[in-house]
Amino acid sequence: MEASYREKSDVAIRDALLKFECQPILFIGSGLSRRYFRGPSWQELLKEVFSYLPDGVSQYEYNRQKFSDDPIAIGSELAELMFEWAWKDGKSKFPAKMFSGKVRKDAFAKHIACRIIRERVEKADLKKSPFADELAALAAIKPHAVITTNYDLFLERILDGYEPITGQTIIRYNTNSFGEIFHIHGDVSDPSSLVLTREDYDSWTEKKKYVSAKLLTYFAEHPVFILGYGLGDPNVKAILRDIGELVADETGLIDNVFQVVWSSTAVGSNPPEQAVFSVDGQEYRTRAIHTEELLWVYKSLKSQSALTSINPKLVRALAARTMRLVRHDIPSGSVEVNYDILERVAEDNDELPKLLGITPAENVNHTHPFTLTQVADRLGLPRWHHVNKMINEIKDETGTDLRSTDNRYHCKIKTGTMAKSATRKWSHDAISLFERRLNGEKVDLQL
Repeated sequence: MEASYREKSDVAIRDALLKFECQPILFIGSGLSRRYFRGPSWQELLKEVFSYLPDGVSQYEYNRQKFSDDPIAIGSELAELMFEWAWKDGKSKFPAKMFSGKVRKDAFAKHIACRIIRERVEKADLKKSPFADELAALAAIKPHAVITTNYDLFLERILDGYEPITGQTIIRYNTNSFGEIFHIHGDVSDPSSLVLTREDYDSWTEKKKYVSAKLLTYFAEHPVFILGYGLGDPNVKAILRDIGELVADETGLIDNVFQVVWSSTAVGSNPPEQAVFSVDGQEYRTRAIHTEELLWVYKSLKSQSALTSINPKLVRALAARTMRLVRHDIPSGSVEVNYDILERVAEDNDELPKLLGITPAENVNHTHPFTLTQVADRLGLPRWHHVNKMINEIKDETGTDLRSTDNRYHCKIKTGTMAKSATRKWSHDAISLFERRLNGEKVDLQL
């Protein structure tokens, strides 16, 4: 990959995080499951479940041809065949409680599918994984939430403290919280929740609008990054079509959604900047990040002020309690209210953290997040040399070298043990200063 393209993409990702001032939402597909624990694709999973049946592999190929490789139709046929086999020669393979009129007949195929996936996840040794660095970087992102069509609970092993939300629970869930993994097609902890057959998909299609409505806040108020899905994946298109109807601009661009496009070969210097997809004659577009490596993408997604000790359970509990206070306890008069304190909280951004016992972090990467290359990109300049020229001009005109001290515009950060191991970072105030100079305005330094 061209270094310039990676730098440009890194700037785009970090700018999106800075613009929204919140953690990203990750929309994760089966590509990551396949990468990290050899999780089966949809067709591979169907084939493995078929293998439990007499002449199963042959039957799988027969049904692929019969149903023109339509996985939904194949899944429906598999559920029928598995049901017949379970009640005859396959009874010993299933719990006795499943042989009841109260249990749906597709439960047998879903039971086997969940067993296959769970065994794959359990065998995954994260410490010995060849992708250990990637997994650590993925965990370090600390996303606000994850949305996935994957059935497995592998992400719950990576993202410590995150809670799986699945099935009907999604529609009723409070999306103002933090630290959830939304399994919109079900998960292995509840086989009945899996979306596998035609009946399941018809039901999902009916409920999808409600799920999309619940997720709309995420897509409107957070940067969203799609990983592990191919371009044009029907699951992604189904959600983005509903979201796009409300948040896309007049050209069809959903500006805060990034599709990470995987390539097994080196990416050139000018891959397409947008991913385009069409649904029912309507064209929508997202921003695109092309890569043959994921580690740098994960590192770019990590917050500038690392949330190293965050406890997702605590954040969820605080959010839930706050919502109950606002929606129920205070309006109903079930708690005594000190309005002097509430007014201070409402008027001063620092009061609520103090009330909760939270100390603002003094993190230079938060106050001075930009490298000189990123500053140039924010200003629309082709290279960092142009910014450096301005800094030298300001020095000549004012007698002040912005780089000589740590100040509101600039900070020098030690990066290693060597005497010269350091990097220079620049603030939002610096960008405003340089913008005024580019516009021909008088520069008034306030160090």
